[in-house]
Amino acid sequence: MRVQTKATVSAVVAALALFGAACGKDSDTKPAAQAPAAATDTVTAIPSLSGVGTSVKLDGGTAAALKSLGVAIAPSGSATFDAATSTITFPITSGYAEIHSDLAFKPGYILGSIDHAGSGFTLTAGATKVGLSDFVVDPGNSVLYGTVGGTPMVPLLSLDGTGVKVSMEGGNVVLDGTVAKLTDTAAGALNKAFKTDAIKAGTPLGVVHLVAKGAATTSTDKLTVISRLAGKSTSVTLDAGTAKALQSLGVAVAPVGSATFDAKTGTVSFPITGGFAAIHSDLGYKPGYIAGTVIHQASGLKFSKGAKSLTVTDFVVDPGNSILTASAGGKSGIPLLDLDGTAVKVGSAGSDVTLDGTVAKLTKTGADALNATFGVTAFTAGLPLGVVHLVAAAG
Repeated sequence: MRVQTKATVSAVVAALALFGAACGKDSDTKPAAQAPAAATDTVTAIPSLSGVGTSVKLDGGTAAALKSLGVAIAPSGSATFDAATSTITFPITSGYAEIHSDLAFKPGYILGSIDHAGSGFTLTAGATKVGLSDFVVDPGNSVLYGTVGGTPMVPLLSLDGTGVKVSMEGGNVVLDGTVAKLTDTAAGALNKAFKTDAIKAGTPLGVVHLVAKGAATTSTDKLTVISRLAGKSTSVTLDAGTAKALQSLGVAVAPVGSATFDAKTGTVSFPITGGFAAIHSDLGYKPGYIAGTVIHQASGLKFSKGAKSLTVTDFVVDPGNSILTASAGGKSGIPLLDLDGTAVKVGSAGSDVTLDGTVAKLTKTGADALNATFGVTAFTAGLPLGVVHLVAAAG
């Protein structure tokens, strides 16, 4: 039997307080693909984690070492830097958190994905510049991923939350004390970029200060969990009527980045680069029995007509709340598509999970943006973009 309630602020605090403790183990970038919940397991979920941001106070020794190598660090995108405290802050743009009362739950009793799209930092030495951005925190596997040189989901930092402390600040939950350390991958890439061998795996980048908010629900039904998504793709077969309407308006639609288009089937595909998924046995679970966040970095769509265009990228699917958000014009988290899963079918293909039949429809925000771009009124909320086929694999 499922139990579900809207949690009070104190419940959210209690739930998120576990975040740091769950990040206490050393990183293992090979998460368990699935883990069944214990019979007595109670799950507290925050299906729409948002703001305020994740800050890193740079380690003094590491900062001095970078300076001695002639490497300067600076914020990029929407990140900010406080010189007085040597702290870089990255806004939280979306996410999902799930906390299990069964502390033996694997790979960790706090799971989810916390996204920071459109922000990052650069490391510069002379003519060499390395950009790291679009960070995704995977608390269950104690890893922070980022985009480097256009490649998304590179394991950059391991997260040690042994000394984490939790408190409240203006109604938000605050977690302090998690230490972010360079992974082997990050250290190797930086050494190669700056032609040195001085940067070591395990070097502390700094101490993390996370400020988050979100309403929580609880449940006791059984879950199937994919703690870290690492492919394959979300595809949309374009609605024939909408495609014809776009053609009549002279508006062309084309894939961008790593997205691909199959002209024979009219299907555009976006590689899944990360995220988290939980499938509840209780089909009446609210807001939706398929929960989590599915990330598609470095791909998207371009709508164009002559010299006018609108490019939307870095899609994030929130299946629980039936919404797809995107980045456009330097802004992230824009609600672009409503997802109607009335006819969705959940299946499997080998070890992959498949979802078929969800209809993607333009939101009012998406319709207004297209109308404004092309100076028309033809785009309306609810206009079907197409039918979704999602194939998800565990990392």
